[in-house]
Amino acid sequence: MESEAHESKIDVRIIVSGLDIAQLVSKAVNNIQLESDYNIVVSSIIPTVELSIVKKVASGADILLIGGYGHDETYNILFNELKTDFNHIGLFDYNNLIVEDESIDFRLAEKEILNSIIKSTLSYSLNLINIHTLENKLMKVTHNYNNLLDDYNQVIKEQEVLSQENKELIEDIEQIRADFNGFKSRYEDVYSKEILEIFSLENLWQETFRQELTDEERVVIATDKFRPDNIIVGQGYIAAETKEKAIEWLNIVRTALIFVDDNMDELKKDLSDNSQTEEPPQEEEYEISNAFENFWD
Repeated sequence: MESEAHESKIDVRIIVSGLDIAQLVSKAVNNIQLESDYNIVVSSIIPTVELSIVKKVASGADILLIGGYGHDETYNILFNELKTDFNHIGLFDYNNLIVEDESIDFRLAEKEILNSIIKSTLSYSLNLINIHTLENKLMKVTHNYNNLLDDYNQVIKEQEVLSQENKELIEDIEQIRADFNGFKSRYEDVYSKEILEIFSLENLWQETFRQELTDEERVVIATDKFRPDNIIVGQGYIAAETKEKAIEWLNIVRTALIFVDDNMDELKKDLSDNSQTEEPPQEEEYEISNAFENFWD
């Protein structure tokens, strides 16, 4: 508790030119009861103007009083060397201690010390207000900075994730491009080829001949044997360049079927007679006819 009470007091240090004036100031400080009445502590009275000594002793003070005859050269030098953003420097004016016979009045010394400290304290308080204002602003700036830093770190993490996803997308795009190029090379002449239309074989037969298709297998066999251009039959469908081309081929197949069915006996007889009259070495020449005989089997 004592440490906290001392820290709340204003630390004043007084710089004077000699030992005699230092003794006078010390006696005057004790008489005016600064600590009990004003919460002010005069922690040091420094009887020297040696800059190096003054800087060591004065470091950390809230208020520095510099003794001198007004704002003389010594005051200005010490002011420039000792002033910081966290202290206040005031003048302890010797001129206000001298009476008419040019002697020093002790009561005037007490009054000058008190007035100098009060003036400096007010200025120091204003300075503290500015410092606290700056500290509050600094706290806000620090808080905003930390928030921005968190946001930045989050953005960095998201950027790393996006970079990985982008890398994977690039790899996918390259694979798709390779697949596309392969597909393009395989089907680049698709527009130069005839595209076949597909029709139901049973429906087209019914529509064309007004009868049901009873022997689809023979239609398929005939198409496979003769291999007409751009005609494909199988799996219950017929594919052709146009519907007219499909009907045209079905007419041909139907006519062939009717012809074969109507003349099957006669064809078999002719094939049998030819087989008997030809010489054996030429038997292989009739393999086509034999195949034709068994065409529909």
